[in-house]
Amino acid sequence: MILAQHTLETTALPENIWTLWADVSGYKEWDDGIEWAKLNGEFKVGASGELKPTRGRSAVFTITELVVGRSFSYFTPLPFARLRFQHWMVPTNMGTRLTHSIEVEGPFAWIWAGMLRPIFRPNIAAATRKLARLAERPGDR
Repeated sequence: MILAQHTLETTALPENIWTLWADVSGYKEWDDGIEWAKLNGEFKVGASGELKPTRGRSAVFTITELVVGRSFSYFTPLPFARLRFQHWMVPTNMGTRLTHSIEVEGPFAWIWAGMLRPIFRPNIAAATRKLARLAERPGDR
């Protein structure tokens, strides 16, 4: 069940976006919904980390899919459900089509969706736009 999703076109080069995605500790620079984030080890499938949203407790996550330079996904467990955060990009003539998506799945997904959709929906577009702006001007970080 999709909680929130946002796609935009940007002049940013895919490699600039990838650099920002792979820098987990820098997520707070482009996502105002995150206080801090850390990754235990390399940015690759199976790596785990922890992040602290501005609202709520810190949460562990595990990277479950990753195509270098193109996409990655991670899961965060919830009681009787889990959140799936997906990030992917497609090169275009203009630069890049960038998409961020948040889904919830599991037997209690409908309960979690009711609680989390109002939190994630307003933030995802702003975070995606801010990431694109930073990637368009990589020297401004």
